[in-house]
Amino acid sequence: MNIEITAEAFILLIGLPALAVTLLYLRRRRSGAQLFLLGAFGLYVLLLVAATLLPIDLSPDYRAVMQREAAFSERMNLIPFYFGPYGSLWHSRFMLVSNILLTVPFGLGIGFLARVRPRDLRWLPWAVGFGIEGAQLALGLAQGYPYRVIDINDTLMNALGVALGYGLFWLIAQAALWLHGRAGWRPGGLAGAVVTAAERSLRE
Repeated sequence: MNIEITAEAFILLIGLPALAVTLLYLRRRRSGAQLFLLGAFGLYVLLLVAATLLPIDLSPDYRAVMQREAAFSERMNLIPFYFGPYGSLWHSRFMLVSNILLTVPFGLGIGFLARVRPRDLRWLPWAVGFGIEGAQLALGLAQGYPYRVIDINDTLMNALGVALGYGLFWLIAQAALWLHGRAGWRPGGLAGAVVTAAERSLRE
């Protein structure tokens, strides 16, 4: 029997309905621009979960084979910038860049939804990076076999992506505050939500 939780099934049957219910619940408490930003970020998080944690094969036969043949020690790397006996930084560049790009939207988007100050970069990128790998490890332990490779390099690149994304948010926020302070610019809609987020995160 083939039992599998696919990315498509998770997004369509669980993720999107949950996001829709959340937005409907908040529609009277948030502006249209805030709901748009929340919806966009929520959709990104669903795609992030799908890309990093799914699919998960729950078939008994497949699980028995993997438990017998796959060891956690063989699918785990805890040495930074180690890519195996035949790998190298150059040959792994596409993997590294993809892991950075994977979390740039998180660092960019979270500032528009919550109060995230520059000093929060001391912990937020690491929380995201270790959170992703920790979730993969936890799911692997629950199944009794390493269904994904646990790699410290993924953690480092994911953390870097969050930091770079927040850097983009900081630039946008600084520009919004400069325009607001110089010309009394206070638009409504999406631009107004950007100014509000900038004031929340960058002003004491």
